[in-house]
Amino acid sequence: MKKRRNRKKYPFIFIASVLVLIAILQASSQPADPTLLLANELALENDHNSAALEYRRLAMSDTVKQRRAGYYWVAAYHYELAGKYAVAQKMLDHTEDYSESLTTESLLLRARISLAENKLDEAAFYMDAIIAGEAPAPPKIFAARHLACYRLRTGNIASARQALKSTPDIKNKGNGLSALNQYQGGRNKTPAIGGLLGIVPGLGYAYSGEYANALRSFILNGIFIYAMLDTADDKEWGAFGALTFFELTWFTGSIYGGIDAAHRYNQSRMNTCLDAINADSDFYPDPIQIPIISLEFAF
Repeated sequence: MKKRRNRKKYPFIFIASVLVLIAILQASSQPADPTLLLANELALENDHNSAALEYRRLAMSDTVKQRRAGYYWVAAYHYELAGKYAVAQKMLDHTEDYSESLTTESLLLRARISLAENKLDEAAFYMDAIIAGEAPAPPKIFAARHLACYRLRTGNIASARQALKSTPDIKNKGNGLSALNQYQGGRNKTPAIGGLLGIVPGLGYAYSGEYANALRSFILNGIFIYAMLDTADDKEWGAFGALTFFELTWFTGSIYGGIDAAHRYNQSRMNTCLDAINADSDFYPDPIQIPIISLEFAF
């Protein structure tokens, strides 16, 4: 979907949950596991790499398979946030070795890793598996939104629409479908036309709606062309040659600028539709439940 990167900080709910967890553990009559406390505090501080390492230590020291799988999953989650995708995948392999009940959670995280690595086909495979499986509604809604975005990027608007219709996403389905209809009803700009119009300085930019760039290009080219004509009229050939060199730079910039402006217009139009479909959907583990993986979804 870019991918990265500095990931956005945890949602307020996640931070509040960590604070509550720390308070509960500190107030408990039984001593808390210092490694778990440290891992949660590091997570709260957004030190994802260190937090992942501590959760990994917990997984290696726990003898209960289900708990070990949970720790490995949350370690993978933080490695993904830290941008260490290969290690995150390895942690998910361990998760699946120790538990078969975290299939949906592992697919979600593998899909997000694939999106971060711009492996869109692979991400779509995981999303399809979630939608076709026995997952509850929230993971399917998350998967459907991201699958619709992938289908739109590949130019398949009909499949994107079908993905949105495949889940009971009452809150966003209407907005997503409306955005798709609006996108389908609009028209992209043609980069070749933008380049051809750029032969007239500024016109290529204006074609894609970049009027400030159009005015700047028109003024700069106009100034240099006037100066070239003036120096030629005065037979100042040295100055004329220097001005011609700079004017060729501005002139070719007008042509290429018209092409780039068309690409930017098309990308901006698609991004507007993608934002409407995705609506900043995200998921994160409830820290109070760790090592039980209970996902919270933000839609």
